[in-house]
Amino acid sequence: MMIKGLSKWSITGALFMCLLVAASYAEEAKKRITIALFPCTDVVMSLKKFHPLVTYLKQETGFDIEFMVSKDSAKFERAIKNGDIHFAFQDPNIYVKLADLYDKNTLVSALTGKGSTSQSGVIITRKDSGINKVEDLRGKTVMFGPKLSVARWVAAKMLFEESGINIDKDLQAYSNGGCCEDVAFNIYLKAVDAGVVCDHFLGEHSKKQKELGMDTKQIVVVCKTRSVPTRVFAARQGVSDDIVTRVNQALLRLDKNKPAHAKILHRAELGGFQRSKDGDYDGIRMLMGVKTTE
Repeated sequence: MMIKGLSKWSITGALFMCLLVAASYAEEAKKRITIALFPCTDVVMSLKKFHPLVTYLKQETGFDIEFMVSKDSAKFERAIKNGDIHFAFQDPNIYVKLADLYDKNTLVSALTGKGSTSQSGVIITRKDSGINKVEDLRGKTVMFGPKLSVARWVAAKMLFEESGINIDKDLQAYSNGGCCEDVAFNIYLKAVDAGVVCDHFLGEHSKKQKELGMDTKQIVVVCKTRSVPTRVFAARQGVSDDIVTRVNQALLRLDKNKPAHAKILHRAELGGFQRSKDGDYDGIRMLMGVKTTE
């Protein structure tokens, strides 16, 4: 029997096309997406911190997401150019160096626990160190954050320069440490005279430090760096609009007032995400001597 105006072959063809469309969508939903992170701590700790967020993104987007942690800027840049990475979550100093490789219409900035898109580094020391200002650090030992960190390295180094201290000539020694916790413990144990941590660290982690045996009252803040933007989440050029939309919308839906989302954000030490634009990072370009984009 034939449906009026249609042969069995045209019906079969239509069904086949529907199956192709469905299969195509299913394939897209299973598409492997790679998100790269430039960490401010060691690789293992970074993977643990961001595992709940990656799991959430997989569930919300339907994509098979591969999460990688990179500390090698040159290797990362090659991976971006080769199309091996779809998204990157990095400090703004890394973003501005590679801005031409990203789609500037896809930017999403991280929020701090207090909902801000800016942060600072703070120089801390022991209360009994005799160090009361940056100038007192001449001839002392200082532990900065990783060189990928804008607050704990770029802005901190600038603070020393503005205080008339050349870190290569005027300090006894300096090093680039790992997480804020490592820096704080090295100071507490008098392994170094001072160090740079994120401005939110002492307040948010004081309970944990006490549990680990640190008397946090012995740690004091000497000075704060200038404010700098928080991390930026960006898609490389060429990533399809559909993929960007699904991933970005999932990030923007995260709400710290929802218990399930709060757990995800707390583990990653974030307060959420909001849209941003390339011009928001012109201050970092000026700080680093990078040409401002038109």
